[in-house]
Amino acid sequence: MLRLFFHFDGKILKVRQMQPLETFTHSVCWKNRIEFSVLDNTMYMMAWTSLLPDLEARDAEALLDLASARYPLSHDYDELKRLCPELVVGSKATEWVFYGGSFNPWHEGHQACLSLLNQDLTCFVLPDRNPHKELTLSEAVPTIIELSYKAKFGPNQFLVPTFLMLESANPTVDWIERLFRLYPDKRLSLLIGFDSFRNLMTWSRAATLIELISCIYVVPRLEKDSEREKVSENLLKLNSKLEIVFLEHHPFERVSSSELRKNLSY
Repeated sequence: MLRLFFHFDGKILKVRQMQPLETFTHSVCWKNRIEFSVLDNTMYMMAWTSLLPDLEARDAEALLDLASARYPLSHDYDELKRLCPELVVGSKATEWVFYGGSFNPWHEGHQACLSLLNQDLTCFVLPDRNPHKELTLSEAVPTIIELSYKAKFGPNQFLVPTFLMLESANPTVDWIERLFRLYPDKRLSLLIGFDSFRNLMTWSRAATLIELISCIYVVPRLEKDSEREKVSENLLKLNSKLEIVFLEHHPFERVSSSELRKNLSY
């Protein structure tokens, strides 16, 4: 069993492995895979994602599973909150912003989305499976390692591996519907690029999704003002209370993951 010590440095979860001669004064056991304790001591601690490359595959996946449970999107959230309330994230914020995508690869345009968003907002960055490609659980660990090195997160922005741990399709409306039911007082919002904003009506049960969310933060992708107005008008017909916030232009609006993948293939 993987045995760990956790520590909180501000909002950053840090971790280290238990040494052979150390013992727990008290501990929590997670799914018979990880035993851990929370310490005040910061000695030898590192960001939890930095530990992943040093672990055996089964231990890395166990840590990823525990990290996933820290967030309200996880079905294990309430159980972890019961066992160790210090470890969970996100319950006090009045608004949750969700930024999802395959991020394959992560690039300057993705980073601009996080940088342009109001840094006081709680934002969950949700790497997810490409809907056109099978994704196995073993790929979740290298995906999180890569993103943890490439992306720069603000103090209220969290890399959430929850969806990478799933083995089935995961339409946005399904988990938004669940969160809306569980947390009726929360503002549930999306952070998306204009290309996704323009195609929102093609998403699974789009009308229901639009009725449930409070705000869409839209990052520009070289669109015209007339395009913004047309898409906004159609969405507001479905939810007149929907707030649509267009963020500032940035230098990386032409960058796309698909083009980067083409260049990497040569």
